[in-house]
Amino acid sequence: MTRRRFLTSSTSLAAISVTGTGGAQTGPPQRDVYELRRYRVRVGDQRSTTTEYLEKALVPALTRAGFGPTGVFNVTFGDPGIVVLITHRNSESVLTLSSRLEDDSAYVKAASPFRDALATNPTFERVESSLLVAFTGLPRLEPPDVSTRRIFELRRYEQPSDATHIKKIEMFNTGGELDIFRRVGLTPVFFGQTIVGPRMPSFEYLLTFPSPAEREARWTAFRQDPEWKRLSSREAYLDTRIMSSVTSVVLAPAAASQI
Repeated sequence: MTRRRFLTSSTSLAAISVTGTGGAQTGPPQRDVYELRRYRVRVGDQRSTTTEYLEKALVPALTRAGFGPTGVFNVTFGDPGIVVLITHRNSESVLTLSSRLEDDSAYVKAASPFRDALATNPTFERVESSLLVAFTGLPRLEPPDVSTRRIFELRRYEQPSDATHIKKIEMFNTGGELDIFRRVGLTPVFFGQTIVGPRMPSFEYLLTFPSPAEREARWTAFRQDPEWKRLSSREAYLDTRIMSSVTSVVLAPAAASQI
């Protein structure tokens, strides 16, 4: 991470801390901070132990601590693993989460098989974590109705420079792309700018659909939308100028998921 990007990220997180501490707010809307964890696990004991940890230890502890809803998803298409989405209201929450979990005796007890694992019998390969700040155009998590059938798509957009990163986010926040998403049925759960993560500059977003068939239909409607065609043909927003890559994984909610 470059020094300039580190300073920009630090400033962004500090701003969230200021606007997310409660009380009357006169500045920009409060924005969520998202902790996105990717648990790399092998099929078998690793997957079952990690799944049990999330269901019986982590999610209940987060609920007791006032977090929620927490998302837990199995990857059904894409890189194998389990994805966890934790929503923080401010940066202090991010910094104190580990200590709060360690102070929760019920969590420590329930988490023991996962938390105390040794190198001879690991419960995961690695955990990759990113921190994201919600877009101003979608400042709060918008969870779907958990009583209905649903799948999810997690997408990451990478940009070649800081300037193009800002331009692509602008395209969603004020350029009209987020409005087009909603109109054609690409229902967002969150949009977040990556402030700490392995592949920067980038941002990620999560969409929800009733079924795989609906996912295909709604993306087709988006690609064919006249307003989208006009927006994406603008010189400043051409993918060839401001995009490096797009990655996508399809997710299914796990039993522990509150999203």
